[in-house]
Order: sequence, then C-alpha cells, then structure tokens
Amino acid sequence: MFPRACSVERWGLFAHLIASIRRPEFWAYSTWLDIVTKYRRTRLGVAWLLLPTLVFITVLGNVYSHLMGHPVTEYLPYLAVGYACWRFMLQCINESSTVFRGHKAFIMDGRVRFTDYVLRAIAKPLFYFTFALVIVIGVLVWSPAVSWIGIFSMLVSLPVLILNMMWISFCVGLVGARFPDTSEFIGTVLVVGFLLTPILWHVDRFPADTTRGFFARLNPAFHLIEVVRAPALGQMPESGSLWAVAAMTIFGWLLMAVLYRRYARFVPLWI
Repeated sequence: MFPRACSVERWGLFAHLIASIRRPEFWAYSTWLDIVTKYRRTRLGVAWLLLPTLVFITVLGNVYSHLMGHPVTEYLPYLAVGYACWRFMLQCINESSTVFRGHKAFIMDGRVRFTDYVLRAIAKPLFYFTFALVIVIGVLVWSPAVSWIGIFSMLVSLPVLILNMMWISFCVGLVGARFPDTSEFIGTVLVVGFLLTPILWHVDRFPADTTRGFFARLNPAFHLIEVVRAPALGQMPESGSLWAVAAMTIFGWLLMAVLYRRYARFVPLWI
C-alpha cells in the first residue's frame, strides 16, 4: 500500500511525480506481477512477449521489402525500430485512456496521487517495449547497414520518447476520465494513424516541399519515431523532427503541469 497523497493544489505535478518514483510498488512491481501471472501458466511463459514483434517484423519485413524495392538488410531495421516505437506509443495511449476509470476504487478510497496511475499506464507498455527491444537490437546487429554507434544512440533517444509518452498519457487519461467514449474514439483513430505514419513506408518518398510530404510531416508520431529510428540506423534525423520533438517535450510537460494542478482534482467527480 502506498501512502495517501497530499492535495494536488498544494504539491502539484512534480512533487507528486517524485513521490511516485520513490514508491514504485503500485505502478512498477504490481504491473510486472500482473504480466508474470498472465503468462505463468503458458508453455512459453514471458517468451510470448517476444513473439508479436518477431512475427510482425519477420513476415511483413520480408514481404514489404520486396514491395517497396528495398534490400531486406536495410528495410528490416527500419521496420523493426519504427514498429516497436509505434507499438509502445499505441499501448501507452490505450492504457491511459481508461487508467483513471479502471482504478476508480483506489481513487475513491482517497489515493489521489494521480502520477501513480500515469506511471502505471506507462509501466506495462514499457515492459512490453523492453522485450521488443531484444528483437530490435538483434535485427540491428544482424544488419550490416547498422553500426554499434547507432544502436547505442537509443540510450539517448528512447528516454525522450518515454518523456513525451508520459505527458501524452496524462492528457489522454484526463480526457478519458471526463468522456467515457475516449477509448473507442482513440482506437478508431490509431488504426488509421498506423497507415498514415511512416512505419511500413519511407517518408523520403514524399519530399518536405511537396503537399504530401508536408502533411506526412504534420504527424507528431512520425517525429517521435524519427528521432529514435534515424540515429539507430546511422542517419541524422530531419531538422524539422528535432525541432518538433523539442517543442513537444517542453510545451507538453508545461501543459501537463498546468492541467494537473487545475483539473486533476476533478477526476474523482468525473469517474
């Protein structure tokens, strides 16, 4: 059991976040226990966490590399990094859309340190993402087109992705607490979003100075994936992606801080 949090108005986002990080029992340990319990009775155990990414990359990678006219050794790393990042983002958004309503009993019991629930919404996808990275790194090591410098660059880029998913998850969770239809709406949007995001296809097909290239680069998911994928493949991200991610990180966390102080106290009423 974690201690009852002080009021949102008094302490605000960052004090609650620090307190949550110091007490990971609710959002980290219990989440890992849920995952282990889920797969404990299966024959392959937690190895099932590897299979979705492995099958997707292997099957679609070989098919689409021929359709797109790219060598398999170049296309598989591109697909692997992009898909793993997209899957992590997708799971974070889906988890966060119902995170407050799903923990109504805890919130109504007076546990209003809402950063615990935000971190819990991130923790489960992060565990899955960690297992997926085993496959991704294996593909990167296998490909002669990728260097070790590119692989180690993810130590810098992945925390940036996680930071952005934290504020996005809180905002989605807040909207989900207020509007019960949020999860259904998001599920519909994300299906289309996968096709519109450069995961299976290369954004280089549409230069930035073209209409299609302009709209392709309006997709924030592309920029978040690009700052991870491009360095991992030994390339420099587009300057627009660097600026976009920097702006999203700064303004996103400022927005999260404002919304947390102003609206988090209404979550018990909304759910």
